[in-house]
Amino acid sequence: METFKLKTAVSFGKDALAALEELAGGRVMVVTDDFLAKSGLLDKVKARLPGCTVETFTGVVPDPPLEVVARGARALADFKPQAVVAFGGGSALDCAKAMVEYGKKLGATGEISFWAVPTTAGTGSEVTSFAVLTDSQKGVKYPLVDDALLPHRAVLDPVFLAGVPAKVTADTGMDVLTHAAEAYVAAGANVYTDALAEKAFALAWKNLPAAFNGDQEDKGRMLLASNLAGMAFNAAGLGLSHSMAHALGGRFHIPHGRLNAMLLPHVIRFNAARRETAERYAALAKACGLTPTARGLAFAIERLRGRLEQPGRLSECGVDAKTVRDQGDEIAAAALADLCAPSNPRSVTPQDIKAILRELA
Repeated sequence: METFKLKTAVSFGKDALAALEELAGGRVMVVTDDFLAKSGLLDKVKARLPGCTVETFTGVVPDPPLEVVARGARALADFKPQAVVAFGGGSALDCAKAMVEYGKKLGATGEISFWAVPTTAGTGSEVTSFAVLTDSQKGVKYPLVDDALLPHRAVLDPVFLAGVPAKVTADTGMDVLTHAAEAYVAAGANVYTDALAEKAFALAWKNLPAAFNGDQEDKGRMLLASNLAGMAFNAAGLGLSHSMAHALGGRFHIPHGRLNAMLLPHVIRFNAARRETAERYAALAKACGLTPTARGLAFAIERLRGRLEQPGRLSECGVDAKTVRDQGDEIAAAALADLCAPSNPRSVTPQDIKAILRELA
């Protein structure tokens, strides 16, 4: 028997932010970063919280480290909100998820209504039980997986994507494609996740190039693609591309989506050695009008990566081949220990990972 469930209600489309007015009159903590707090966009959120006592935590930084989460959790426990609104990219959402859980342990009382308002189209964190935190001292990213991390409400308002730079759109968009592609072939895939992953991949494939060039409607569609992909991988799992991206990102501080853009074609070719997985990749490629083979899908992703001005090798990101080679054993161990590794459709050895690293260097 298999089970598929969704916990998070989703408000989407033009003026979706109005949904926040349901929190009117309560105690609300908004979790965001300093840039958004100073940009004026935070004012749009506060304007939808009439009569609320609002506390703002602006300490979020990219790849949120454990010490930031701890500081935020203490602030949350002291304020004792009735609702938390995570406002920002994946880092803000992941940080807020961990803050809510740790804040409860530190003394926050009562049921906390958790809302997520993403400002980038990439992580899908607003509908997942995943959060990725960083141990700065060890240089390792740790994905947390727990249904307690699922937001109660996701608010997808495309107004916040208007000012997102092209490079960020490319990074986050490639993350969407990777989420969808990995969920489609993951060990936990089923008929429900297939439908979500295929639709997410097709939406992203069609709209990412125009979104990269600044088209606002296509940016809005990427937000939907990100959300659908999040629903898919939250149930199906991810795979080797993400486990390696976590291991590499913690060490070399390369944007997560950029790493996935480099890794995904190599991982597709590796996984395609398993016939059933190769057939799945071929079906995904066919759904997007691409050459219906795993190799054709990998090649098409590499071409798209070039159109988005994304690097194809670690050396283009300032990481030399010797450094990668010297740290190969540690990277492989971290990738295999990652929570995304078990759902990869093909079993993986340290030697397999080091072979992919050699191709990436």
